[in-house]
Amino acid sequence: MNIVNLKINNNLISTINIYNSHNSNQYSDIISSYSSVFIFTQKSCSMDLDFSNNNNNFIKTFILKDRESCKSIDQLREIFDFLILNKCNKDSLIIGFGGGTVLDTVGFVASVYMRGISHVFFPTTLLSMVDAAIGGKTAINYNNIRNLIGSINHPKHIIIILDYLKSLPKEELLNGFAEIIKYALILDENLFNELEENIQDLYPQLDINKLEHIIIQCIKHKVHVVSKDEYDYGLRRILNFGHTVGHAIESCSNYNISHGLAVFYGMKVATHISLELNKIDKDSYNRIISLIDYFNFPK
Repeated sequence: MNIVNLKINNNLISTINIYNSHNSNQYSDIISSYSSVFIFTQKSCSMDLDFSNNNNNFIKTFILKDRESCKSIDQLREIFDFLILNKCNKDSLIIGFGGGTVLDTVGFVASVYMRGISHVFFPTTLLSMVDAAIGGKTAINYNNIRNLIGSINHPKHIIIILDYLKSLPKEELLNGFAEIIKYALILDENLFNELEENIQDLYPQLDINKLEHIIIQCIKHKVHVVSKDEYDYGLRRILNFGHTVGHAIESCSNYNISHGLAVFYGMKVATHISLELNKIDKDSYNRIISLIDYFNFPK
């Protein structure tokens, strides 16, 4: 097990636990102090949480709409009705179990329901493990504008189980690698070199042993940036590399193009602009484009 802590002004905000495989003992202590637990997930999430060892006698599960459809006002209304019906209160715990859209939605719900209740994340995709679960950004979409309504609301715990990655389709892995390459380009030349050297072992073969180190490194980068600029006024904006064009592509496609694929396109555009403005040389440009093009997504 590896542990990374997010601290802001020396205050512990989130504890991130990284495990290789699943065991209910990893989270039984976390949930035992709550009177009730509400799990939010999606049908597309093929993994399960095991609560056989917990002492809670009240656990309810809500199945969210798939992909970006869950990040809507209509879905929020259904969630609030569900929580009210089942008497969710300040002693309850909300769990987000899934990828980025689940965590975006659940984090927002936890920030506004009863003016805020405790929540825990179980990211199940590569993208959510290295990015979406960390940093407290929550949001829903509105009027086809991505993440227009949201808040900063950190989960108390983030529990990452690497075995979940083995069941992911290639599209979901590709989404995660877009964010990993983003970290390499904006913060970590050594990580970029490592990706160049080992990419065939990481995708599509998915060597978990090699990937674990990379995931932890990305988490540490995200934690460092968020600790310096929690509310996105300065340094944290570098995490939006590739996302300006990427979010536009997602919206224009009515979210039929995945977030990771859109970010890949956005990074190619940003890299081309950097070359045109003489911010990078031709060799650097070719290396970046070559690594991105390795993933062989549609032109």
